[in-house]
Formats: sequence, C-alpha cells, structure tokens
Amino acid sequence: MKTWDVIIVGGGLIGSSIAYHLKQKDEGLQILLLDVDLSGKYSSSELNAGGIRKEWWREVNIELAKATLEFMEASPDQFGFRQKGYLWLYDKKGWDFYRSYRLLFKKEGIHAEELTPKEVQSRFPFIDRLDGIAGGTFSPKDGLFNPNLLKQFFRDGAKTKGVETLDGAYVTAVEKKGGAITVTYRDLKQVNGSLKDEDVFGALTQKAGGDFFHKNLSCKILVNASGAWAASLSKCYGHLVPTQPVRRQVCLFDSRELDLSGEGMIVDTSGVYFHAEGDHILAGYATPEEPPAFNFKYDGESFFEQEIWPRLIHRISKAEALKHIGGWAGLYEVTPDRSGIMGRVDKDSPIYEAHSFTGRGAMQSYGVGLAMSELIIYGEYRSIDATPLHPDRFRKGTKLLYEGFHI
Repeated sequence: MKTWDVIIVGGGLIGSSIAYHLKQKDEGLQILLLDVDLSGKYSSSELNAGGIRKEWWREVNIELAKATLEFMEASPDQFGFRQKGYLWLYDKKGWDFYRSYRLLFKKEGIHAEELTPKEVQSRFPFIDRLDGIAGGTFSPKDGLFNPNLLKQFFRDGAKTKGVETLDGAYVTAVEKKGGAITVTYRDLKQVNGSLKDEDVFGALTQKAGGDFFHKNLSCKILVNASGAWAASLSKCYGHLVPTQPVRRQVCLFDSRELDLSGEGMIVDTSGVYFHAEGDHILAGYATPEEPPAFNFKYDGESFFEQEIWPRLIHRISKAEALKHIGGWAGLYEVTPDRSGIMGRVDKDSPIYEAHSFTGRGAMQSYGVGLAMSELIIYGEYRSIDATPLHPDRFRKGTKLLYEGFHI
C-alpha cells in the first residue's frame, strides 16, 4: 500500500488551500486530497454568502482574512471579487463595542469610515428607516467574491503540481501505528459504479446504510479539514473538539424598487445581512434558537416571511415590494468562542486540524492554507501566527474571547 506524505480530509476551500500551499513550498510532497463529494453539493464552501472583510475583534482572525483579501485584490476578476465595501450598522451596545476596538483596527491598518445615522442615510438613501441605528461603519476595501472560483483556483493549482484527489471517500477510522497512519474509508462509488447523491447525503448526515466497500490508505501526516464534519473525524483519532454543525439559511428574492447592484455587503442591526446577487438580492439570517444538526432543509417562503422580510421592512421602506424566489440551507461549524480551530493536535502528533471557522472559512481560506503549510513543513508559523486557534485551547481553558464578528 502506497504511503502518502500528507492526506487531507476535506476538499473544500480550506483543504484545497492547504494542498495548494503545501505544493507551492515543496513540490516533492506526495499529497492526497479526499472528500465524500468533491463537487461540494453540501459543502459550506459552496453554500455561503461570499462576503470578505478585514473587520474582526480578534487579531488572528484579522490576519487570516487580510491575507485572503489581499491575495484576491491582486486578481479580482479571477475570483469574481467585487470590492464594493461592507456597510455595518450597529445598535447602541454594538456601537460602543466597536468604538472600543478602534486602536486594534488602527494597529492592523484597517480603514473603516465611521458614520452617524444621518450620514448612513445620506450615503445609502435606500436605508430610510433609522430606528435603532447608533452608528455605522463602511470599509471600502471589503466586498464580495465567488467562493467556487477561489476553491477551483486552489484545487487546480494543487493538481497541476501533482496533488491527487479521491472522490466518494467517507473516512470511518484512523489508526496511528509507528510512523504511519492508516485511514479507513467507505468507498461510496464502488457499490453503484458512480457517486449517488443519496449515498453522499446519508454519509454526511450520518445516516448511511447499506453495504459499502471499506478501503485503507496510509500516510505520514493527516490533516482534518472536513468542516462541519470535523468533530466526527476527530473522534476517529481520539481528539474531541467542541464544534457543532448549525444550519444557516439564505434567501433569494426580487424587488421592483430596490436596486443594490452598486452596493457591497450590508449588515443590519437586527443581524440580517444582504447584498445584490446577479439580478436578485440575497439575504441571510442566523436564527439564535437554531439547534445543532446536519440539517440541509430550506424552510422556503415561510423563513423569508418570518425572518428576513420583517427585518428588511423595518430598515428599508422599498423592501415592502419583495418577491421570494428561492434559497438554500448550509452548515456553519460553530465553536464556543466563534473562532476557527487550526494547528497540530499535540506537540509530536502527525495529525493536524484546520476547521470550524464558523461560516467564515471562505474569507480566511488563503491565510489558513498559507499558515498551515508553514506549520506542517517548517514546524512553526512564519507569515501568520495562528497559535491562538490551537485545537487544544478548549480543553486547556485558553479559548479566545468571543468573536462577535461572525456574519
């Protein structure tokens, strides 16, 4: 059985970025990138809203996002990067909290224009209902991008340099023995001769039945980049991480009167976020009471009418004339402090983790891949110090302060 230098479990933006950066640094590495479904039908990389910003409360998160944004800034058309800014509206509590972080933003070189409620309305006339707005910030360097284009760039770049991929592989066991790791997986393709959506869905929701062929792979280093399924994989090698899959729903709708084509991402005081999406408008909202589950069901027009529409009408009078078109549901992988998990599991362990970025992995993906590749190859972070996101921080009681910027 061939022994790979590195096996990366999870072929989304994070896993693909790690593979890309490893090969950029060492073309001789034998790397396998595997996933239960490389097309990413249920992947958070494909189902997110596509925003990118540098505003965060925690320094490490700023650095990871900044690296990703600056990378795309050099070739915006290649990634569908529209640098139209982020408008963030705050209530009184949020505004006071934001203002307490001015020094951090200045230190990190983040330019965010501070706006009074009247200035918000003057700059963005469609926001004509100012109730509850204490202030706003507009960061012109931020914007929107196409996560699929960025993922494909990483994956194509990795494959060009020799990274191999394995589709339809659902890992069920990990065994460390001597200097090698044995990875056992279900081959979801071998039974039917092709990858069936019902088999993928069954595996991802952990309700897979039937007979699947089990196969083994061998590697020296294993990277867990399996997103919302990271906790399930980590149990296979005896490492428990407090991350849970939580459904997030996104709506698409039309408006006869509201044209947002010239705007970037807008985040309201209510928590609803929205932006133009082609000829439509996209909006999402994280319902606070949403229970953890591998739930991909989109609640349809009822979700739009109960959660999205009332919040938009409260802020924008033209939002009274909206027509729901459709939408989708995807998963956030949520940690207690709302920051990602990345690093070596233990000091001498051959297993690394890079997951649970709480729905923001897309906007941090380049930075994560760069930092992880350095840690794996050099044994230390060089470009970005991601030590605060160490996988063991929760067990050791050193978790970060809560990351409030998690939209």
